[in-house]
Amino acid sequence: MSSYLVLGNQTPAAASSSTLVTGSTNGTTVSSFNVCNKGGSTDSIRVSITKSGGSAYYIYYNFNLPANSSIRETPGWTLASGDTITVYSTTGNTDFIATGVQL
Repeated sequence: MSSYLVLGNQTPAAASSSTLVTGSTNGTTVSSFNVCNKGGSTDSIRVSITKSGGSAYYIYYNFNLPANSSIRETPGWTLASGDTITVYSTTGNTDFIATGVQL
């Protein structure tokens, strides 16, 4: 039986990308995805999913997240082994957190 856990948490440096989650050998399901802009100005964020060895496909691209605000999604994204979720922040003031299960 799989346990619900934090799959990844990142606060990327300004204008930098970070890998948030990498799919485990048997797969990974992201059940909750949270983004929080802790800064005093709007942040432009990006979130993409990349199939192992493939190209990035964006869920958010230059999405303007207002200062001191957050978004929460319950996406049900399922990643195969080696697939990744990558996050980006223009200001470096935004936290990204993914929770779910490793299968």
